[in-house]
Amino acid sequence: MSALPVSAQTPAPAAAPSPGQMGPPAAAAAARSVRKGGSRLWIAGLCLFGVLGLLALLAPLAGSPYTIYTDSLTANGLPSGIGAPGHPLGTDAIGRDMLARSLHGLRATLVIALVANVTSVGLGALVGLVAGFYRGWIEQGLMRLVDVFLSIPTVLSGLALASIVGRGTTGIIIVVTALYWAWTARLVHGETARLRSRGYVEAALAHGVSRHTALRRHVLPHLSTILLNVAALNGAAVVVVGAGLSYLGAGIQPPVPEIGNMLADGSDSMTYAPHTLVIPLVLVIATVLAFVLIAEGLNRRNPLSERRSWLDA
Repeated sequence: MSALPVSAQTPAPAAAPSPGQMGPPAAAAAARSVRKGGSRLWIAGLCLFGVLGLLALLAPLAGSPYTIYTDSLTANGLPSGIGAPGHPLGTDAIGRDMLARSLHGLRATLVIALVANVTSVGLGALVGLVAGFYRGWIEQGLMRLVDVFLSIPTVLSGLALASIVGRGTTGIIIVVTALYWAWTARLVHGETARLRSRGYVEAALAHGVSRHTALRRHVLPHLSTILLNVAALNGAAVVVVGAGLSYLGAGIQPPVPEIGNMLADGSDSMTYAPHTLVIPLVLVIATVLAFVLIAEGLNRRNPLSERRSWLDA
């Protein structure tokens, strides 16, 4: 029997798409879902950070963080707990109002976190961009400097730098910036070198586009994702390290309130007044969470993102 004509043959069934493949409509729906989730994260983080910032701005209304209320101590000399009359968050071990000290300490922590995060990420991004794009002796010199900073232990170098530059707000900002700019530079350098080798960048340079223009138009926009991720991790690290240096006595010094030295005071009195440790600890966690939520939400909304989020399942 002769074979059927080609036009009359039954077409072969289309291969079923693998679980990891999606068509254009499904991919667009998934992208919209990711952006919608990013909007929720961004709004949640912004609201949390706004609440923390508002509390810091209202710190003067809570009273002086230095006044000692001797009448707030019990007959045994113990501090008042949460909900005591006139002291909603109780008092610390020597009778100072915890609400006033917490809000003033939060203000100092936010100032340090914002300024140090901007300076460290900005300096690291600049060094990483220049080293990754221009290459040659510029890359070698800058990255060897980065290697030197990365080889120094964080805690020891922080304590040493604090003893040199001072132990106030400006000193702790300088210390944290010096500790974390090299991490940002290393990450940005690797990503910039990867983008520098892309075909569209090489084509732009071959057609006479200046290196500065190519860097600004074709490389920097695609770095927004990694910069947001770095800012999230760096912001969290800045809060923790800044508080840690104050906890070790290398940051803002008592009696000036700061979350780190409040944690140190609370650890000494946690057995009989646990609220003196729990309150500053909650503020640290909330500040770190706000940084992460804002950066992660912006990352998911970024249409130029070329990688999955580190929070995705």
